Amino acid sequence: MLESFGRWSQNRLVLVVVLMASYSIQSLLITASKRSGDFEYDVRVTVLFAELLKLIFAVSVLPSEVRRNLHFRSSYPYTLPAVLYLLQNQLVFSALRHLSPPEYQLLNNGKLFTTSLIYRVVMKRPLRVAQWLALFLLGIGMALATKPDAGSNGVAVVSSDLWRGIGLMTVVAWCSAIAGVSNERLIKESPSVVEANTWLYAYGCLACLFQLFFSTDGVQNLFQLKGFTLVTWLVVLCNAVLGQSIAYIMKYADSIVKIYAVCAAMIFTTLASVCFFGYELHFHMVGGYLTCAVSTCLYYCPPELLVAVDSEVLSSACSSRANGSTSSVPAAMEVQDSSSKNPREAKKKA
Repeated sequence: MLESFGRWSQNRLVLVVVLMASYSIQSLLITASKRSGDFEYDVRVTVLFAELLKLIFAVSVLPSEVRRNLHFRSSYPYTLPAVLYLLQNQLVFSALRHLSPPEYQLLNNGKLFTTSLIYRVVMKRPLRVAQWLALFLLGIGMALATKPDAGSNGVAVVSSDLWRGIGLMTVVAWCSAIAGVSNERLIKESPSVVEANTWLYAYGCLACLFQLFFSTDGVQNLFQLKGFTLVTWLVVLCNAVLGQSIAYIMKYADSIVKIYAVCAAMIFTTLASVCFFGYELHFHMVGGYLTCAVSTCLYYCPPELLVAVDSEVLSSACSSRANGSTSSVPAAMEVQDSSSKNPREAKKKA
């Protein structure tokens, strides 16, 4: 079973699909768990249970030889992302008190710009100009997709709740960027993603317990489970799955892949909100989604394909189809990866 899990956890497509599904379901479940616009349960307790569930899973799949070689001193750097993730999870619940699911997804994708900047500085991986344009285009597409509704006089109605949500999501964006990129670097430098997850979730649990025990009603809410329902436990489970999928994406992909997966989750969230919460689907949403699709192609297509003329692309596609070749796409992705990692070297080779 562990071998099967190991194979699936290294499949990027599987990781992206799991991340998209859990991210979309998370915001829908949190919204469904509200009663009269607020939460009847203690948000801090749900975050603690999610961290505990992730820690239990990480320890259960930790190889015995890795468990024997764990050293506490090597865990110190994980305190930073653990505390920032804790703060982020708390603020997500606070923001959803003031935002609808589509508004939340729109503002949540502000992580795109903060993560791109932090990723460029910390990981020192240069991006092509076309990729920066693709990220900017992605931001425009997301803004179009969930544009606020206009009032009767044609002016968008912006409530005080929305401004509070915007402020909270701005803090969430920076917390997520710093925590995510620093965690990605730690995971990539760690010999095992499971070992990195163990330290991260252990410090997350300690931070949650510290917050609960030094509050007035934290311990009482922890033992009484006030306001907990089936939906609340589903929120805990979904948060745990989301955390695991993000960790494995950090190991076998990168933060930019995570951001594009989150943006794709916005589409599912909006469609689900139309079905379950009565939101209307407008033309500007479809236009925004198409813009996001163009951004994805612009970011991940190899440079040779972007500068090629249409006749070259058509002739290459026809010849590949005639020869029965299916390796053209993976080869193109390898060219794109190598050129984006070291564009100067690629230019010299050309």
